Amino acid sequence: MCIRALITACTGGRRAIPGLVFLVLLAGCQTTPRDAPDTLYVQLGERAGIARLTETLLLDIAADPRLVDDFRGTDINRLHHMLTDFLCENAGGPCTYTGDDMANVHRGLDITSTEFNALVENLVRAMEKQQLSTGVQNRLLARLAPMRHDIVNAPQPPSPELRALILGDLELSRYSAPRVDQGL
Repeated sequence: MCIRALITACTGGRRAIPGLVFLVLLAGCQTTPRDAPDTLYVQLGERAGIARLTETLLLDIAADPRLVDDFRGTDINRLHHMLTDFLCENAGGPCTYTGDDMANVHRGLDITSTEFNALVENLVRAMEKQQLSTGVQNRLLARLAPMRHDIVNAPQPPSPELRALILGDLELSRYSAPRVDQGL
């Protein structure tokens, strides 16, 4: 639509236009990423919206018995500021996160998969409270998900099956191999 209108306006309705004029007109129809209002940063409400999201998340964590003890003794004002900068930068905003990388921040905290998942649940709930669309939520989560392996660092207990095998309580016949003491 943009090209057709420009061609008509510049050529008086004639169909043939020189290639250079066409390229100049085509370039005028292009948008640059900085002009696009649909960046994740903008969709999250820019820095103010991200700060509100962070506040909502921290309030939800404070009310979550699965997580509240993990944050006791934490400087909440500093955490709010650092997490806001972190989310802002990861959303493509102009903020600069000055903290350590996720592996160093979480080293030695023995964070389990269960605790990580509980925090993600709280983040999703906070985004819903901020009335962010599912698409925006998914875009933010997709940017944060690769960091999971840097955050979850607690030793994982063996599966019930492995534990039973180690303790000698597993009925191996379920796996089509008879136990040695039962004979072949």
